[in-house]
Amino acid sequence: MTRPTTRSAAPSPARPSARIAAFQALAAAHEARGAIMALTGVKRKVSVAALSPRKKSTAGSSSEDEDDDLSSEYQPSQQLPSPSSNKRKSPTPSEDDEDDEDDEEEDEEPAPKKPTPASRSTARKPATPRKTASPKKFSNAPTSFKPLLAHKYDPNSSPDPTGWWLSEKLDGVRALWHGSIGQFLSREGNRFYAPDWFTKRLPRGDIILDGELFTKRGGFQDCVGIVRSQNQPKRWKFSVTYQIFDVPSIDKGFEERMKWLEDNMKGFKSSRWVDVVEHVKCTGRKDLDDRLEVMVRIGGEGLMIREPGSRYVNGRSKTLLKAKKFLDADAVVRGYEQGQGKNANCTGALKVEMLSGGKPTGKMFKIGTGLTDKQRRNPPKIGAIVVYRYQELSKSGTPRFPSYAGERAD
Repeated sequence: MTRPTTRSAAPSPARPSARIAAFQALAAAHEARGAIMALTGVKRKVSVAALSPRKKSTAGSSSEDEDDDLSSEYQPSQQLPSPSSNKRKSPTPSEDDEDDEDDEEEDEEPAPKKPTPASRSTARKPATPRKTASPKKFSNAPTSFKPLLAHKYDPNSSPDPTGWWLSEKLDGVRALWHGSIGQFLSREGNRFYAPDWFTKRLPRGDIILDGELFTKRGGFQDCVGIVRSQNQPKRWKFSVTYQIFDVPSIDKGFEERMKWLEDNMKGFKSSRWVDVVEHVKCTGRKDLDDRLEVMVRIGGEGLMIREPGSRYVNGRSKTLLKAKKFLDADAVVRGYEQGQGKNANCTGALKVEMLSGGKPTGKMFKIGTGLTDKQRRNPPKIGAIVVYRYQELSKSGTPRFPSYAGERAD
């Protein structure tokens, strides 16, 4: 008699214990946090080789000229700054960082109260946009100080850039750190409300630093929204860095000012929120064009070009030039044009007046490209100063293909 064949049931997968499940959840949370930090990071550098298709020449050269001797003292690492790469620097935890976390918790706002049942039953009011605090004049600010401003680089009329210093033109908000009052001020003397833990490592005393509050390439509008708001410490923590590119309070040549930064800011550079912009020497017009082309291709705004040995002066100077593939300018909002189609119930375009040297020119045009849905529902107020980008001026003197870049933070 044949015995019936018996099949053993497939073993069911063992369920993970509660301890293992908790560990897996914790690991997933760490991965998610790492992904967020990677997306908002700002510390990785772009090598010169990546920004120039040609082989990099050695920075600096020996000469009997005094300026060349000064430049030989300052030997930066051969990288162009890339504050907006896809990965944020994760420093080793330290006691200072623990203190920072404590300060951050003190700055945070209390959690909003949950609505009562009675409030839920009432009709919901239309959502109103969150108001941002307009920067106010700081009473004790040295308002007489004016930062160094650049002229536009013209390949046909500007000086030969050979030997000049190149750095990335950052798409952020210009900010001057005044150590005497412990505050960030705009170039117009308006205060930016940075959290205490963000500024506590910056030098005090008679030191003035010139730099940019920066989030990422193409993040100008987000950066403006953060630095103009009060009581937003979390947004500063995960988005903003201070990129330093000069020391106006030191009355010496550019190379000596940069050497001071290298010698005195090493401790501050270890911070997650403070960095020093790096410079490389230009080897010629083609070198500048090549680097500019690659910079724009990777999402950068352009390049800054500084004359070797130049001193810091108040106002616009031809010792500092800016090279970009597009142009930008300011305009004042005069009105709105009604939208059509999906924008029928909001703003279709801004009616603006061109400004020249901060003064109205009487030339009117419209800006529709570049406005987000949120900005169309809540556009800049009449009289607000906005930044727009364009390719060139038409024969009538108005910009061709203007695109909205953001509202001035000054």
